[in-house]
Amino acid sequence: MTDDGAQGGRFFARTGFWLTTALLWLLCGVWYFLPRQSGQVELWYSRGLFKSLAFLIVPLTDSLPFSLAITLLVAFPLVLAGVFVAEVISALRQKEKVTIRVLSRGIKILLFLLPFLWCWFLLFWGIGYGRDPMETRLHMDNEAVAESELLQIADTLYGVLTRDLPRDAEERNISRAVRSISYAMQRVVLRWEGRSAAVPRRVKATPPGLLLLNGTSGICSPYTLEAHVDGALPDTFFVAVAAHELGHIAGVCDEGETNLIGYAAGLQAENSYARYCVALDLYVDVARQLSPELRQAAMARLPQSALDDIRKAGEASRRYRIEFFHKWSWRMYNHYLKSQGVKDGVRSYGRGVQLVVKAWRAGMLPLAG
Repeated sequence: MTDDGAQGGRFFARTGFWLTTALLWLLCGVWYFLPRQSGQVELWYSRGLFKSLAFLIVPLTDSLPFSLAITLLVAFPLVLAGVFVAEVISALRQKEKVTIRVLSRGIKILLFLLPFLWCWFLLFWGIGYGRDPMETRLHMDNEAVAESELLQIADTLYGVLTRDLPRDAEERNISRAVRSISYAMQRVVLRWEGRSAAVPRRVKATPPGLLLLNGTSGICSPYTLEAHVDGALPDTFFVAVAAHELGHIAGVCDEGETNLIGYAAGLQAENSYARYCVALDLYVDVARQLSPELRQAAMARLPQSALDDIRKAGEASRRYRIEFFHKWSWRMYNHYLKSQGVKDGVRSYGRGVQLVVKAWRAGMLPLAG
């Protein structure tokens, strides 16, 4: 190639880069200032674009025996380091100032990556925060939750978890339980919202302690639509957290609403261990909202093996959690949720039990002990 041809190619490459970068920033600005209507988000995103993307992406990432999200997270800084090393070598060969060359490249990469990752996030996940609340979508009542209702649900859950209490290690099969919850979640979403959902058949385990160190037990990757649970969690609560993360992949962003759909899928799963895991998790959450005396009585009557499962989960959390990271990450996540329109921030997790009661009132959550 002649020098003129090479220069022309570089010119078009630079022009294409800056045009693409400018377009990405423009899209971010349009999204930020564009007035959004929840009805439109529901129609064209949740039931349209997101649904199509999920049915394309989920089967691909679910087929991988490893986490694509974690792989990309590890590979990304290595690739960046390689790019900067190459820039340093090139600058030295061409006798240019290394600092200026590396700084220039770094600014270009940053200017491109920031809007690119934000647009990717919006496309695969973030727009979903604009949906109407589940109470509105499913026509739930707004009456206050009475403690008597919590006691009724606790009694029913007690019947479920004692009936489905695993008798041996063979019954404590995580893969079968998660797969059963996945199928149940598809049925729940179809029955409640009248839409089909792509739900993974597996949940990826992270290295032990990776999430627990900051007080988180599970996470959904919005970039790859994969559900992850910390590998240090004992089996029972691994399955319970998996139900929550699968709810996110099913297209539910709000944490409290995801709790509800995870509970509903777990309690209606065909696998008895799946039902036990989710019933125990919800039972503990319900007990937390009772008065101190009733809470103590509710926890005291649990079978010893269920108490052992709760104890093991607590031990895993305490073993890996670093208090500084826990406080910092939850503060950041609180700001993030509020920036996405979730007014309650991390307190939205607590809506799960309230929504369970409302769904139970409406006959949407049949509980049979």
